[in-house]
Amino acid sequence: MTKQVDLIFRYRVKDGEQERFEQYLEKVLPVTESQEPYVLEYHIFCQEDGTFLQHERYADEAAIYRHMQVTAEGQADWAAATDLLDLMAVGELSQEFWDAFDSPVVSKYRRFREASRPYVAP
Repeated sequence: MTKQVDLIFRYRVKDGEQERFEQYLEKVLPVTESQEPYVLEYHIFCQEDGTFLQHERYADEAAIYRHMQVTAEGQADWAAATDLLDLMAVGELSQEFWDAFDSPVVSKYRRFREASRPYVAP
């Protein structure tokens, strides 16, 4: 069974904080792409109403902590610039993780069953 963890955030940028949100993107995305092989995916989507959906996939729980440490400055910009609507955490996470990050907007999902394979282009 895989130890990968997915975090799926839904949030809005606060009024007047678009520039700080852009600073978050400029600080975190290049570092994540070039220096964090344990961050397997990092996707940000936006709806027409301005709601963002962010999907992050990590090799394991430890990778989440490493990512937060490496990108701490950008994470502070994200926290100041956004209102978190909800967060889904998918995968096996420790009680220590939940003690640190649990909140009313967090939904916890553990793997029940799975089938997976590497993608092979046709």
